[in-house]
Amino acid sequence: MSREDHLLVRLHDAAQAVHALPSLEPQVVDLPMGYTLQREALRRRQAGGERLTGWKVAFAGRAAQDRFGIDEPVLGALTDAMVVEPGRGVSLARLIQPKLEIELAFVLGRTLVPGFYSDEDILAAVSEIAPAFEIADCRWQGWRFGVGAFLADNAAAGLYCLGARVRFQADQLPQVSYRLECDGGACGEGNVLAREDTPVANLCWLVRRLLADGQCVEAGQVVLSGALLAPLEIKAAEYRLYMLGMELALVFR
Repeated sequence: MSREDHLLVRLHDAAQAVHALPSLEPQVVDLPMGYTLQREALRRRQAGGERLTGWKVAFAGRAAQDRFGIDEPVLGALTDAMVVEPGRGVSLARLIQPKLEIELAFVLGRTLVPGFYSDEDILAAVSEIAPAFEIADCRWQGWRFGVGAFLADNAAAGLYCLGARVRFQADQLPQVSYRLECDGGACGEGNVLAREDTPVANLCWLVRRLLADGQCVEAGQVVLSGALLAPLEIKAAEYRLYMLGMELALVFR
C-alpha cells in the first residue's frame, strides 16, 4: 500500500470510528498532494454510491491564507451523504470535533463547462440562493493541520443543511443580512457585503478554480460560499439562522 493510500484509509477509518487522528507535520502533505488525495477520496465515495451535490469554499479570508502561506482560498466537495434536512436533530455522537458555520448557499441553474466566464456569466448561471448551515468536522486532532492535510480531509466538510430556496437576483445581495441565535441568545449578525471576502467573490473564485482543473460545475449543485461568522464550537442546543426573510433551525443533541 502506498503512503497516499495508507493516509486515505486512515482518514476513512477515522470518520467511521468517529475519532481524530494525530496531526501531521505540514511538509508531509503539500497543497497539490492534498488536492490529489481529496479527489481520490471523492472518487471512492462516489464508487460507494454517494452523489456529488456541490462544493464548499474555505480559507477565503486573507488572515487564514497568510497563516497557511497560500494566496487563494481552497475548496472541498459535498455529497448527498452530508445533507441534513432542516428542523432535524443532529446527534453530536456522530461527529468528531464539529464547528458550526453559517453561509449563503448558491444553487446552479445550468451547467458550466471549462472555459472563460465573467462574474456576470457565473451569476447568470445561478438560479437560487438559500440560508445554510455547514457543520465542519475535522479529522485532525485539535484542528491542527497543514493546508495539504486539510485538503486531504476534504476541507473538513462534515454535514450541511440548506433552508428554503428563493429565486436569485443579483441586485438583492446588498440587502442580505443575517443573524444567528443559540437557544435564543444572540451569536452574531452582519451583512453579506460588509466583508473582505464576499459570497459572490468566493463563488466566482470556486467556479473558476474548478473549471480551470477541467471539472464541470453541474446544474443543481450547491456552493457554500464561505463562513459569514467565525466558526462556533457546537454544543447541545438549538441554533437558529435568520436570513433572506426566513428562519433555519438545527437542534444538536
